[in-house]
Amino acid sequence: MEKHVKVQSSKFRVQSSVTLSVVSKGIASREGQKQAMDVVYVLGNGSKWRDNEIRFSLRSIERNLRNVGNVIIVGERPEFLQNVIHVQAKDIFEPGLNADGNIITKVLAACKFEGLSDNFLFINDDHLVLQDINIADVPSLHKGDMTTFKEKYWKLNFWRGRLKRTMEILKTKGYTTLHFDCHTPILFNKNKFPEVVKQFDYQDGIGYTMKSLYGNNEYAADGILLTDQKKTIFKHYTLEQIEDRLKGIQFMSFNDVGLNQSLKLWLIENFSSKSKYEKDTATDMVFDLYFWEKHGKQYEEGVEVFRKYFKHKNLLKMMEMGKTEVLQAKLNFKLNQSIKEILR
Repeated sequence: MEKHVKVQSSKFRVQSSVTLSVVSKGIASREGQKQAMDVVYVLGNGSKWRDNEIRFSLRSIERNLRNVGNVIIVGERPEFLQNVIHVQAKDIFEPGLNADGNIITKVLAACKFEGLSDNFLFINDDHLVLQDINIADVPSLHKGDMTTFKEKYWKLNFWRGRLKRTMEILKTKGYTTLHFDCHTPILFNKNKFPEVVKQFDYQDGIGYTMKSLYGNNEYAADGILLTDQKKTIFKHYTLEQIEDRLKGIQFMSFNDVGLNQSLKLWLIENFSSKSKYEKDTATDMVFDLYFWEKHGKQYEEGVEVFRKYFKHKNLLKMMEMGKTEVLQAKLNFKLNQSIKEILR
């Protein structure tokens, strides 16, 4: 069952309308869950991994985040999702220029949904919760006072230019200038969020970074300095390096550069079971090899992996004719070779 309602955004200069598509099956009830808070994701169409990022983020919150109410997806909705509330909203700014403006607009759309819990957790699809925590206890983490950062810090990339612009407007308006945009989840209040962002012309130019706008309004006094609560995977690591880097860590985030075969293997090893939010399981060569090995290197399963990812047609025809010791050995060699390459 789906319910569609129109929500008009009229308080801000950019007018937009969104449609709420509420899939009722599996949606959490507020009754008896006084401490439950909703989780909000915003999605665009920029995934380079068929939206598997959010698949593993959802697996992590199902396992490690307590007292979750509803999961709300704003923007694009991957076909494999179920048991979520979908708020349809399009990007209205050029993503390459003002990506944060699109994110702010989508969070504002979520805030207009009547069923949203007063306080909710905003999390990106490439963020994972790695240790057990109550949703209300997710800390408001920051990287310190941006006015103390050296000039070379701001020159790394385009996004840091937007962050610097955020620092400057916060300073001009008399707010603290703590860096809350540190790739971690953050708690928002659905009534306070619109009041905070309407103070800033986030629609102009390259915009401002959302978490630092909100954090310096609401968490200036009780924000927590980020030390070892979170690690990022923003470059190539081997599986062994990833395991060592994430040992004992509460939160992790990754980007497209860090999303190599080793990270995919780490993800499937640590979050192999699909969540209630998924209709189906992910398909990827790394995952198929992992399960082939986990299931005892069964011949039929291995042939199916070979059929999907390898181009040796003559060898495949021989394998499909039936199992022999020689063919089993050749199959194992080919697939084990691929596994070794992943582990490099």
